[in-house]
Amino acid sequence: MQVLKKIAVYFLVLGLIGCGNRLTDNRIEIANQKYDIIDYDAISDEMYKIDALNVSVLLPLSGKAENIGKGMQNAMFMALSDQRDNNVILKFYDTKSTALGAKDAAENAIKEGSELILGPLMFEEVESVAPVALKYDIPIVSFTTSPQVLQKGIYSIGLLNGEQIERVLSYAKSKGKTNLALVVPDNNSGLNVLKSALGSAQNKGIKLVKVGFYNQSSIDFTSLIKSMSEEKDFDAVLIADGGNRLKSLASMFAYNDIMYPEVLFMGTSAWDNTNLSKETILYHGVYPMVSKNYVSYFNGKYKETFGEMPKSIYSLAYDGVLLAATLSMKNTDITESLTSKSGFIGVNGYFKVLPTGQSWHSLEVYEITSNGPKVVAQGEKNAEYVENEFDVRYISYDALPKVYGKNNSEVLKWLYNN
Repeated sequence: MQVLKKIAVYFLVLGLIGCGNRLTDNRIEIANQKYDIIDYDAISDEMYKIDALNVSVLLPLSGKAENIGKGMQNAMFMALSDQRDNNVILKFYDTKSTALGAKDAAENAIKEGSELILGPLMFEEVESVAPVALKYDIPIVSFTTSPQVLQKGIYSIGLLNGEQIERVLSYAKSKGKTNLALVVPDNNSGLNVLKSALGSAQNKGIKLVKVGFYNQSSIDFTSLIKSMSEEKDFDAVLIADGGNRLKSLASMFAYNDIMYPEVLFMGTSAWDNTNLSKETILYHGVYPMVSKNYVSYFNGKYKETFGEMPKSIYSLAYDGVLLAATLSMKNTDITESLTSKSGFIGVNGYFKVLPTGQSWHSLEVYEITSNGPKVVAQGEKNAEYVENEFDVRYISYDALPKVYGKNNSEVLKWLYNN
């Protein structure tokens, strides 16, 4: 009965979408009604004769990440509105923002005939769902940006740190910058950035000279940046953060006479969420980002429909539905189609799902100017980034960076075990 209820919700929503050119609040409210109000007898038997792809969506629709989960759900309904000629049935399952909730959701989805899972969102959710999906050979297309859990069968279309660093270091090398200093938060995300930077730098003939770790609860980076700047043996700095921390870190580098053009400042997509048009210290700094040619459409329609600007991750949820719709029209094996070399086009531009589980997006490089960010390098079309091929044990001890703000042996231990 639960399957029938969920399919009923889908068709009720889809029928309403077909009545107009845009979603309304009423349509979303109907989609979120409790399933037990649906009248099964009113559902035509023709609904169940469609040879559709059964896609289960695992999102945090309650708990600590509820707001993000519901925003992603809204984006998926919007994608259904835009892609009417598809062969997809979406069934939503609440992960409750927990690993256990995600595992229960995946088990229920598989019992109810799931052929493909979109989600979950968070690393711990994906980690708990992976064994269940692998056991039944159901591919997962998640939104995690943590590479450790990714493998054949457990994929992500999230914007991974590794591919961002790969892109921006390619740009740095093209500008003759070959000695890198890295500044990252003192957490697993920062360690993942360090690992990606090590591998990417090695492949490109760039030397990662030093890495500084900082406490995210602080905005006083005086001591850290002073120590890193005493020996000016780098010509590029990568700051893997945004907002006020980014501004404070850049200011401290300038205070220690680390500035453009001698040093190129670089970042990740987190820079795109920070207004830097008045940050003169960061003028000419660069960061990678998906193409904005199409995502502006998504942002505009989402705001018009739901009354607020979407978070960037909502567009990935939209692309997840487009991907599923594309897969539903193919007659080949789902995994084979999913990891096809031809890739996909979404509102975030051209992207691929790699056999290793990682995503690859055609990232543009943006430069900070007084008039806002401008494109200085177009997106590439070849998926060469594969983080799993890198092993820190192949780097000699002498070639490892000097560590600031964290115990060196602790960093090495993490690198050797991850």
